[in-house]
Amino acid sequence: MGNEPVPEKPKVNLTPSSSRQRASSGAESGKETVQWLDKFTERMVLPGEHEEAFFARRRELKLGVGLDENGNLVQAVETPKK
Repeated sequence: MGNEPVPEKPKVNLTPSSSRQRASSGAESGKETVQWLDKFTERMVLPGEHEEAFFARRRELKLGVGLDENGNLVQAVETPKK
């Protein structure tokens, strides 16, 4: 243990990034970013088929909480033990 060499710390040169550097580095333009965000938002608004199947299965098994038929949050209610 005592004879093991101590690893050297990596040398890193940190330089602040400027907007000019980001613009010229191939980063997305503002328009591309907005388009990507719009497409992403559209896809995230509705559940995918895997999400629907996952939660349908949980409802079948009476697991967890969720939404009622009106879209209201339903909290778990502890049933009395018999």
